[in-house]
Amino acid sequence: MLDEKYVNKLKEKFEELEEKRDELIKDSIRITRLSKEAIYSIIRGDFDRAKERIDIMDNLVNQLKEKITSYPWFYNSISICFQEYAEAKILYHFIRENRIPTHEEMGVDEISYVGGLIDFVGELSRKATEEMIKGNVDFAMRAKDIIEHIYLKMLYMEFKNYDLRRKVDYIAGVLNSLKEKIFYKTLFKEK
Repeated sequence: MLDEKYVNKLKEKFEELEEKRDELIKDSIRITRLSKEAIYSIIRGDFDRAKERIDIMDNLVNQLKEKITSYPWFYNSISICFQEYAEAKILYHFIRENRIPTHEEMGVDEISYVGGLIDFVGELSRKATEEMIKGNVDFAMRAKDIIEHIYLKMLYMEFKNYDLRRKVDYIAGVLNSLKEKIFYKTLFKEK
């Protein structure tokens, strides 16, 4: 039979773990929200606000990575926030510095990085569309080239993971859509 004191200790431990899991999830949701705010700011061209959001995320991500070391079994419950973080940082660095940072620079794992890189493609296409509306087809052409580059590199990876393979197909769709927009924008260009 199970001793009453032992069962109570187990119960307390599980309550503590549930509180920690909830805390970690709350932190990850905040990072995800900040990522969306940063991306929206970048697309609008509000780089001061984007940088402010990214600085806050940098801090929160570092804290979260520290916390998760004590509770690694909860990593899957929060891992999406690292992908969202990578997406925002890649977009920021690409738009501001014309470069794509590595996962080591951002301090995220490879899976989060690749997921963020692939999602970056969709946001870059959105930014390209915004720029074409303003008449900046050159930006859209540059975006098309980088999306095509990423697509070819991701094809080369030959992912066995179904979700990643599906995301590579997503890149192809984004690329085709952007090419079509560029085609129509240049075809009907005002003279």
